[in-house]
Amino acid sequence: MLTSPLPNNTAHIQSLINARRLYDSCVNETAIELESINTILSFVNNELGGWPILQGSSWNSLSFNLSRLLLKLREYSHNILYGCGTSPDDKNSSIYYIRVYQSDIGLEQRTNYENLRITTAYQNFIRDLARALTNDTSTIDADVTEIYNFEKNISKFHWTPAEIRARQNETVRTTIGNLSQTFSTSFDFTNYLRRVYSLANINLRDDDIVSISELDFLRNVTTIIENSSSRLQQNYIVWRFIMNRVGNMPKRYRSIRDPFDEAYRGTTAQRPRSIICGNFINSNMGFALSKIYIQQYFDENARNQ
Repeated sequence: MLTSPLPNNTAHIQSLINARRLYDSCVNETAIELESINTILSFVNNELGGWPILQGSSWNSLSFNLSRLLLKLREYSHNILYGCGTSPDDKNSSIYYIRVYQSDIGLEQRTNYENLRITTAYQNFIRDLARALTNDTSTIDADVTEIYNFEKNISKFHWTPAEIRARQNETVRTTIGNLSQTFSTSFDFTNYLRRVYSLANINLRDDDIVSISELDFLRNVTTIIENSSSRLQQNYIVWRFIMNRVGNMPKRYRSIRDPFDEAYRGTTAQRPRSIICGNFINSNMGFALSKIYIQQYFDENARNQ
């Protein structure tokens, strides 16, 4: 569906047109090399408030605002520190509710932070990429140590998939109107959720249902944030964005990740660009594409066979 000629009855579908356009831009390595890192760094500097590790002591913390930074990244489907989204009710698929849950972490599982080979490669990845992106290396080593220790501290409270399944009864359901009373933290989740959904022109009502899972992760992360400097918060959050976007950088920057991937995943070569881009499109536009695929190729009569 992303590369083959489209049948006439699907050629006008905007979601498919958008997916193919995104795929084409993703596999266009010539354009990526010409564009270099200018677009990503421009976005980081102008929209996210900069990456302090690249700016050394010149980074200005006065403009830092955690909620604003997280909201900006939510516009691009990045759940960092706190995750949120919409899910159908298990008992009634016509009803949807809002989910608040733990975000992912750089090394996925907390046990990985006890593996010296992996954690050394991870810190080298951050350090080497930062050095490749700036001439000001004055604070890089100190910043890398802080970023890693911050994430390792967060990882101590990160639930494993097995724990999530086993502790489903700890999930709390409430409403937007009662969220601040039911789940009280220094981070204003009520305001944050209202602003997240307003990005899609959705005004949440007080009676909209909210499901909160991994509560101790959310509480402990909020406490860790409270005790961290704005520079560290900015450094970590932007690092997680950069880490997710390395695949969109020119090859000389993507190759910086190779030693980390070898230590972490056992891979020694980058996957073909077509596979990387296909997975990216499927992750971000999978629902739209799967609906069209089913309409195009699924035989309705098969239901009755």
